[in-house]
Amino acid sequence: MYFDLSQLLTSHYFLDKTPGGDFLIGYAILVFFLVAIFAKSILRSLGPKNKYFRKSIRKGFGKFIALGIAGLIFTSARFSGVPVFSMRVLLYIVFVPTLVFGILKLIKIYKEYKKRVRSVDREKWVVGNSDKKFKN
Repeated sequence: MYFDLSQLLTSHYFLDKTPGGDFLIGYAILVFFLVAIFAKSILRSLGPKNKYFRKSIRKGFGKFIALGIAGLIFTSARFSGVPVFSMRVLLYIVFVPTLVFGILKLIKIYKEYKKRVRSVDREKWVVGNSDKKFKN
């Protein structure tokens, strides 16, 4: 099977209103968008079960729900062959920001969680050592 890679650089490849060919990666993309929609609940169930982690993941998941729903719509349109909605460029416009926001959100959650844990450890250390300091 010969595949011409030069077609990947043409505008017709991205803007074709009814792209043909196999869309085997579409199932993985569907799972990706479903994970993006339920990211907050997945993190809550798989993450540490303490209040500091729950506070770290409290905000900022609305855009994942919106991007995930848009991605599901465009991926479903690609499977069913709906003209214009099945264009590759629309799927890339939704997929790339979802991936980038996901990575940035995970980094932010990790940093906030570590900061909260360090703060609590520091407070425990200060409280534990303050009694020793004033006994003399």
